[in-house]
Amino acid sequence: MQEIKLHQPIIDTVIVCLKSIFEDNKVADKEVATHLKQNKNFGSRDRSLIAETVYDIVRWKLKYEFIVGKLELTSYKSLLLVSFLNRNYVIKNIEILGVDLNDIVRLTDILQQTIADKSIEQSYPTNFYNFCEEKLGEKWHPLAVSLNNKPSVFIRVNSLQTSIAKLAALLETENISFKIMEDNCIEILSKNNLKNSELYRQGLFEFQDIGSQAIGHFLFDAIEDKTKLDKITVLDLCAGAGGKTLHLSALLNNKGKIYATDYKAARLKNLQQRAEQAGCKNIEIIEFSEAKKLKNIDFILIDAPCSGTGTFKRQADLKYKVTQEKIKEYQAIQASLLNEYKNVIHKNGKIIYATCSILPQENELQVQNFIDNNSSFKINKSQQLLPTKYGGDGFFMVALSHQ
Repeated sequence: MQEIKLHQPIIDTVIVCLKSIFEDNKVADKEVATHLKQNKNFGSRDRSLIAETVYDIVRWKLKYEFIVGKLELTSYKSLLLVSFLNRNYVIKNIEILGVDLNDIVRLTDILQQTIADKSIEQSYPTNFYNFCEEKLGEKWHPLAVSLNNKPSVFIRVNSLQTSIAKLAALLETENISFKIMEDNCIEILSKNNLKNSELYRQGLFEFQDIGSQAIGHFLFDAIEDKTKLDKITVLDLCAGAGGKTLHLSALLNNKGKIYATDYKAARLKNLQQRAEQAGCKNIEIIEFSEAKKLKNIDFILIDAPCSGTGTFKRQADLKYKVTQEKIKEYQAIQASLLNEYKNVIHKNGKIIYATCSILPQENELQVQNFIDNNSSFKINKSQQLLPTKYGGDGFFMVALSHQ
């Protein structure tokens, strides 16, 4: 139990964020960042409390609404109240939330009770929960539980600028608690301000989920002759902000050529600056319309647009936005990307198809459909990373090549 005294500006900021997320369909982490930036008077403890509270309520929205509904409480303040109680806070000034001790006792009792409806218990829309159960069977509920865990923080050591040993030593001087993982990955265990640190500004590391990092290693492992990296060509077709692009640049040790593009050009706006900061010299950003003109590429990475169902730990608000209709739209886009860009690679080249989805129709079934319609291709290797098995997000990746 931790005692806490709430102040009105904190309550107001949390509620403003929640209204933007729930009523205006805004993205949770962007809303939190925006409102904290606008309120520079908050200290680090208040900022942390606001962010944690918003994310907790977003993650457990349907469960909390069910609980407060039993007392016929309907305000955003009641959601704050049950969030604090569920996280074992003792609120010293409960009157600021418009409740009395009797409400606290009753809510505390309800929080201990089992919720029979599994979709409400894990705070997923019923239709979506049932859809996932239909597609994944008995695998789904454990996944639903694991996807509600708080996300771990992983950073990727930029091997173009430093080594994992040197960065670990620097983190120790900053009193950062961490755990060294495999392949230049470090899990950050303590609260930190690394985003604003000099280490980050120097390009010594990038924030990147361990599963996202695995995609870069998956592609690099598919390079059969690593003595000829200077001749390797890669097309990163859905580069987005460029996290995987930068990783591939480091894995190739600035050799070869990486063409980076995205069908939404705005996503690429910071990639050039990020590449310069990271010391990446083998990246060329191209227009999406130019990608089809490339020929004889060794690897095309299609980190395809998808439902993002593997990232609910990191993007809890996405749980309430994913629909069966949207998943079908993503499936169509994925199939289109595979078919339209299959001829960019040369006869010995490979397609690396990846998603951050846990759904088979975006993963293995999508790939099988491609193989069924393109008999000249075969599966070389595939890998699925599930948050029930490790601390990262859910990812799927497969290497495809000509027969």
